[in-house]
Amino acid sequence: MAPKVKGTPLPAPALVEVVTSLFLTVSQLSGYAGPRELPAVHLLSATEMHEQLCHGSCGVRAFYLDGKGIFIRDDLDLLNDLKARSILLHELVHHVQHETGKFEALDACERWFAREDEAYRIQNAYLASMRSATKFVYDFMPERCRDHAPARN
Repeated sequence: MAPKVKGTPLPAPALVEVVTSLFLTVSQLSGYAGPRELPAVHLLSATEMHEQLCHGSCGVRAFYLDGKGIFIRDDLDLLNDLKARSILLHELVHHVQHETGKFEALDACERWFAREDEAYRIQNAYLASMRSATKFVYDFMPERCRDHAPARN
């Protein structure tokens, strides 16, 4: 199924080609099977992104919402910019994580960190496979979950 595209300056067939290609890459780098269904892809202006997610200014360029799809900045050049494509790939990883339920046994906080850790590792493997010096660094601190987790007996 082709991704549904909302508000895109990018022709839908080109976006379908990019998404399909990136899903093959996700599968090759991670062992995940291809998705049963491609997610909706919503291209948002920086202003819309900030209003929906940050409620003000922030550096977020994309995010994934379970069941709603991928939301990505419309000023990213998904056809020609490897870094932009890697951001979309990162969000596609979240889609397959959701579809497979891989981290569902974890509590919400630990699940969030596990999903991000894996998505960044796959994103960086993709960039390395493309011989890019770019690397996304994320400061993982799953110990923060201990402060929010209910006591376990």
